[in-house]
Amino acid sequence: MEYGYIRVSTEIQDHTRQEKALLEYGILAENIYSDIGSGKDFNRPQYQKLINKVIKAGDTLVITSLDRLGRDMKLILENYNLIVDTRGVTLISLEQPELNSTNPILKTVMLSIYTMLADIERKTMLERQRQAYNSMKKTDTGKLISNKTGEVVGRKKASHSFKKEDIELLKKWIDKTTELTTNQVLKALDISRPTLYKLKKEYLNGELKI
Repeated sequence: MEYGYIRVSTEIQDHTRQEKALLEYGILAENIYSDIGSGKDFNRPQYQKLINKVIKAGDTLVITSLDRLGRDMKLILENYNLIVDTRGVTLISLEQPELNSTNPILKTVMLSIYTMLADIERKTMLERQRQAYNSMKKTDTGKLISNKTGEVVGRKKASHSFKKEDIELLKKWIDKTTELTTNQVLKALDISRPTLYKLKKEYLNGELKI
């Protein structure tokens, strides 16, 4: 089955030219889907319906120009790959026949460009992360402070709520002044072994007041 897709940026623009070209190619009027909206993104109802619910592997999608898929190369490539590789659909561009998906050389070129753009995007993201990291202030102990929240970065220490007698038992176990075994202390406090030793470490480092 052959389908056509039309996109115009504003209601002022006339989609008649695109529609005429698709009809002359042989696309049935009922198989032509059209949207009005910017090529900035592809959150458009008719395109989503066509790609996700109507068109199937082995079908053909005809557009007048490749820029109907987006306003920048990255978006065009993403939608090209979605249509051709993911959906298994043949893509025909009337004004740029050399860019039809039936051209075996094009797929290699498209993949190379897409990989290059993805690499540039990844490097840009890493550079922004590095700049953000370098711009963060530090506490006197060297911990990083978030530029956004003004708080120390990292997980907050878990708070432990114990009864008075539990605290006394914990302190005695740390100070080795109790006759109870470690297993008995774990059972009495109802905590895990890693938690018990973590509390001990925090206490010895002065981070836990008991």
